[in-house]
Amino acid sequence: MTEQPYTTADLLAEAARQHKAATEDPDFPGIGEQMEGHKIPSRGDFQWDQLNRDDFDTAQFAIDDLLGKAADVSRWAIDLGADALEPEEHQFTLSAGERPIIRVHFGFAPGLSDEARAAFVEGLGAAAAREMSLALEENPEPTIGSEAAAHVLFQERLGGWPASTFASKLLDLWTSADTGNAEHLADAFPEYAAAIALLKSGQPGIEQLRAIADGT
Repeated sequence: MTEQPYTTADLLAEAARQHKAATEDPDFPGIGEQMEGHKIPSRGDFQWDQLNRDDFDTAQFAIDDLLGKAADVSRWAIDLGADALEPEEHQFTLSAGERPIIRVHFGFAPGLSDEARAAFVEGLGAAAAREMSLALEENPEPTIGSEAAAHVLFQERLGGWPASTFASKLLDLWTSADTGNAEHLADAFPEYAAAIALLKSGQPGIEQLRAIADGT
């Protein structure tokens, strides 16, 4: 019997190449066609094609720009499917000030519970943050970015905007944490710790957070 003239890795690589090719150089008119009949997530049942022409065109150009800038995750997508793993919204991000420098996304086996997924992400995020801090051998005063400020404000219904699932669960956990665990969270997530401390300082701190969130 003749030996198979290619490997599984060859199949994965070719599938990833074709996946990438299918997403490159998107057809601009096709973007508008695909928007038609689909809801705008933040507006309930309101659809893209119910926008006025100027707003629709602006959105179409913005989507075309985002598609052109999309990172090549074709091999990741192919490998996840081959391993029967599900990508999902859990993620954590390490930032330098307001600039993300590392972002980790996750794929989980379908049977893994939401609690197990959240616990893994939180634990890995905390460990990564500690290791990053040790590697840099420095502990600068944390800079509060606009997202952290907005997330902490939103958590207390004082403005801002909602965080990702992970960050929301993290802030919920922080709310109920005892002193020791709150200190561990502060070590792992100093930006959120600084924002929470500012919030607890009273109205001037809240106004400062609002200014940070608004970029002013």
